[in-house]
Amino acid sequence: MLPPIPPNSRAPLRPLFDGFVGLHGVIDAVLEGALGNAYADDPANPHVARLELDFNAIAGDPEAPAAADALRALAPGEHLAIPESWTDLLVSVRGDDLQPYDRFVFSPGPWDRSTLAALRESLPTGFVLERITKATVEPFEALAESLIYNFADADDFLARSVGFGIFPIIPEPGPSVHPVGAQHDAPPPESQPRHCIASCSSYVISSGTLEFEIQTREDHQRRGFALVTGSRMIEHCLDNGLEPAWDAAHKGSARLAERLGFINRRTYTAYRLG
Repeated sequence: MLPPIPPNSRAPLRPLFDGFVGLHGVIDAVLEGALGNAYADDPANPHVARLELDFNAIAGDPEAPAAADALRALAPGEHLAIPESWTDLLVSVRGDDLQPYDRFVFSPGPWDRSTLAALRESLPTGFVLERITKATVEPFEALAESLIYNFADADDFLARSVGFGIFPIIPEPGPSVHPVGAQHDAPPPESQPRHCIASCSSYVISSGTLEFEIQTREDHQRRGFALVTGSRMIEHCLDNGLEPAWDAAHKGSARLAERLGFINRRTYTAYRLG
């Protein structure tokens, strides 16, 4: 098993991942020490390294003594990406339990601010787009745990990351008239719980890269909410010197990326270990 590499000692691993096709946001964040774990056969002069967040990336020399052991150490259910040069070794070591599938990675687009603003302002009437705060992180996380699960907890997410959510507008309280015999136990509008119906989160973040995670409640899908939250996150990246990153697990996500202006779709093979 490869020994762990502390967050502040991962710079020597970076050359092993030069040219890695996908997982750019994950790789940047783990190598920087912002998130996740790293392992290598030699901290100062590595030949094989594994980066681990909710996805594994292994790179280096597939003929190195530690290469096969790095693949054997992965638990069933883990997801993995490797350079193409590692494919033969992976098949020989884990061939019986490999479930390959396609992922799609993109380059940042040449974004036009007016186009992004138009997408953001296409929000339907009756909803509001907000940056996530301590007051709204609970319904944000309730929409999908993947929005913050790479962080220690909600407070850690708020301190180091960013999210945007769409919420129904709660009507302003006003005078009410109740018919005789009517029930008066409904909460006033201002005390009603807020529900996040769509969101965009920094799934992973480093000092230079932000990878997107977009979720929409099933009963509100295909209404353009993902375009609204995604365009707002791109604006945030442009305003803060961050490179937007998109790594899609299916074609629907890939199509959304292209509608938002990401370019240069490339397909690579990832694996789920059975």
